[in-house]
Amino acid sequence: MATRIGIGALLLAALVAVFSLRALPRPLTADLPAEAYDGAAAARMNDALAARFPNRRAGSPGDAALADFVADEFRRAVPTAAIRKDEFDADTPDGTRSLINVSATLPGLPGPEILVVAHRDALRPGSAAELTATSALLALARAVGQNRFRHTVQFVSTTGASGGGLTGATRLARAVKGGVSAAIVLGDLSGDRSRPPQVASWANGTAAGSLRLQRTLETALRQENLRPSDSEALWRQLVRRGLPATVGEQGELNQAKVPSVILTSQGAVGSASSGVVDGSRFAAYGRAALRGLLAADEPSARIGPPQTGLIIADRELPGWALRVLLLCLLLPLTGGVLVLSISLARDGINLLAGLAWTLGCAVGPLIAGLVAIGAGRSGLVWPAVPAPFAGTALHTGAGAWVFVVVLLLVLVGSTVAARPFLTREIAGHHRPTRPAVAFGVFAVLLATIVALLVLDPLAAYLLVPALAAWPAAISPVPVSAPLHKLGLLLVGLLLPAAAAITVVSDLHVGITQLPWWLVLLVAGGHVTPVAMLFVSLVVGAAVATALSLVPPVRNPFTGRRGTLADDEEPIDPDPEEPWHPEHDGPWDDAEPWGTEPEPAPEEPADPIDDHRRRRERRREGRRPRRPVDRPPGSRTRRA
Repeated sequence: MATRIGIGALLLAALVAVFSLRALPRPLTADLPAEAYDGAAAARMNDALAARFPNRRAGSPGDAALADFVADEFRRAVPTAAIRKDEFDADTPDGTRSLINVSATLPGLPGPEILVVAHRDALRPGSAAELTATSALLALARAVGQNRFRHTVQFVSTTGASGGGLTGATRLARAVKGGVSAAIVLGDLSGDRSRPPQVASWANGTAAGSLRLQRTLETALRQENLRPSDSEALWRQLVRRGLPATVGEQGELNQAKVPSVILTSQGAVGSASSGVVDGSRFAAYGRAALRGLLAADEPSARIGPPQTGLIIADRELPGWALRVLLLCLLLPLTGGVLVLSISLARDGINLLAGLAWTLGCAVGPLIAGLVAIGAGRSGLVWPAVPAPFAGTALHTGAGAWVFVVVLLLVLVGSTVAARPFLTREIAGHHRPTRPAVAFGVFAVLLATIVALLVLDPLAAYLLVPALAAWPAAISPVPVSAPLHKLGLLLVGLLLPAAAAITVVSDLHVGITQLPWWLVLLVAGGHVTPVAMLFVSLVVGAAVATALSLVPPVRNPFTGRRGTLADDEEPIDPDPEEPWHPEHDGPWDDAEPWGTEPEPAPEEPADPIDDHRRRRERRREGRRPRRPVDRPPGSRTRRA
């Protein structure tokens, strides 16, 4: 019956996937030409700015001086625009600094605005390639300065974005939330011929930007004889949406529900660039940006909702279909485990003990995460900002390593203390059996996946193999060798580990930088407390699975094991009536050391009294002792 239900669910999932695919939205086009953009003048300005402002680290005097220059250029290029400087304090790789966002607002008809955003700071001296975004922003302002737009257009020069952090973009996203129809972010436009142009809409949240806006910019690039990169493979889409982390300004804008894309030649999550600027391709990038701006200003332009699905073979699989597919995978597996759990409970297996033991393994990561969040809020950890950093902006000193070691000690210590405490207080047993732990791991993972099904279904897909593999690795199946169980553990870890490696590789985070990078993600708020809870539950399930695969080692002082073997009876938790698995009687002091005494003779027990005592112990919440003597023909239910 269960097999038929599983096959039917898989067939339903296949039908949903086939019939829910829909065509991609058509791109927007503009009737006006883009020849007003002066690419040669933009290239000359870029060379002049790189020579005049070589040091532009966020919050430095060079960054402030360039902000004043940009404000003056806005006044000359767009005389009718309102120029504004937004000064604020924020964390940077160099500490807390005073930062400035400069904006020029060209008024239009009442309604949503259109943003054009570029950051001007740079981690490395010079960085003429990274400065192309600011030069193109000023050239675009000059190109549209004398025109009338239907939408209000706002040109914004941010800071604090080189190498990640995105403090200026975060400030801007919070200021314009809900009042913007589209945002075009200018990245590195140096025109590196070794890399194709890329238009990306990845966010630092669960939903990506507008797919129509992305296709509009890609069409504009083709009109300038630039072939953009193809849509990313299914795996990278799954990673970008399941574990969202990008260092482009569009990430913070999309998280604030502002439809945004980034136009760049260095990849959506590339590090700071110091390459050579190709003048002809730089001009083509600028004209493509102007075409996209004019298309977004058309009266019939509808940017559309944010992307929630996946792109498969030039078709879109919507978000609701992804949720239905996941439900079809979960229902037969959950039904089978539910039937098995009912059978185990009837056999006297305390499933609550395994659930408490698994939750105890998740307490350590949760407490360590809360400590990191508190340290970030109190200023003990910096730079603690909501957006992630790239590896080029990270500096791991002695203080960073001390804090990482402290968090590891907190994680291990709280896990060791919480696991037996929760098991004893919730279930009354110190050591659950393997079937109980398998049930606990499955229940924890299933609860996490169901919650992610609503919040982030693509992250839930990463945990589906673990939901099936980890309980199977723990369960006492006689035909499973230890190597097979280890393989099942690795199968469950495969997708989450591969996704994490992909994100870390794209952000150029080194092995030695990884611990501190993870701390900053949690301390800065990129990993929210709710996300930290989900991470802790998954880590706790993995730890419980790994500990269950370790052979039990008997304590030489108490005679207890860390976990029960498959065929071992649980030790009575009552200290007044100890029970040893080898014998019931005490050791005889008259016997010499190293020899095992003969068991003391025991009087035959009355079956009626023994049954009464066992029933009383069940009512008290204690596991009944193994009967000393069983009369022939009697049937006693095993506890």
